[in-house]
Amino acid sequence: MEKNKIKDKKIIFSNNQGGKIAALILGIIILIVVVWGAIIAFNKPSVKDALTTAANTKIATARVNVKTTNAKSKMYSNYVVGPNNAIHITMKSIPKSDTNSELWGNKDYVYHRDGTKQWNYIKQNAIFSEVYSGYKKLYTAHDFTQFSDDAFKHMTIKSNGFNGYIISYKGDNSDVIKSMQKATTVAPTSDPQSTNVKNIDLRISTNRKEQLTDMYYKVTYNSKKEGTLTLHLYDINKVKKLTVPSSVTKNAKKLNFKLN
Repeated sequence: MEKNKIKDKKIIFSNNQGGKIAALILGIIILIVVVWGAIIAFNKPSVKDALTTAANTKIATARVNVKTTNAKSKMYSNYVVGPNNAIHITMKSIPKSDTNSELWGNKDYVYHRDGTKQWNYIKQNAIFSEVYSGYKKLYTAHDFTQFSDDAFKHMTIKSNGFNGYIISYKGDNSDVIKSMQKATTVAPTSDPQSTNVKNIDLRISTNRKEQLTDMYYKVTYNSKKEGTLTLHLYDINKVKKLTVPSSVTKNAKKLNFKLN
């Protein structure tokens, strides 16, 4: 009988003991977070080290949004560079113009439509591939080794939680402006002109390995005729699949186009 009573007894923590254990666990978690945060803060790289390392990031796939505005119009361009030479480009202007268009491309064909709903296609060739390669170089250019030491000094770097770092600048410093022009130009120029640029807003994100993960910049020009240029490069090496939709391929008409 006594044995059964012992079996029926349950070992439980008192409310006081449970609270102490919960507080201890919470304290350990907070300590880990604080220590880890301190390690990250102390190991934070310099702007120069982070950007020159990020310049080595190889971009295979990505998404890019480009917006240009001036006194008369706005132009929105979106580029998706996928694996296996796949690409999707849309261009839209407000007010509507002849530049409104959409394009899909893969290793076999190029599909295109302008302001109409009709899709046309043509067999892929070396010239088209070269054009797309040029687009990719232009909109994913990130040669931050072109930055001058004076430009690095004007920029700031901070930890982005546990994800990586954010390097930023906002202002009209000519060293930063010229350096950014050099870094994002396919054909580097020895001395780009910054006199027509009013200011630049720049944010560059990297992961813990200091690989480029995101780049945003907005250039505001002095002239309303030129307006602004905004570029956002993101989803770097995260576009795993890009396929021409069946709604495009099934109704597309073949263009009889020959290259000399």
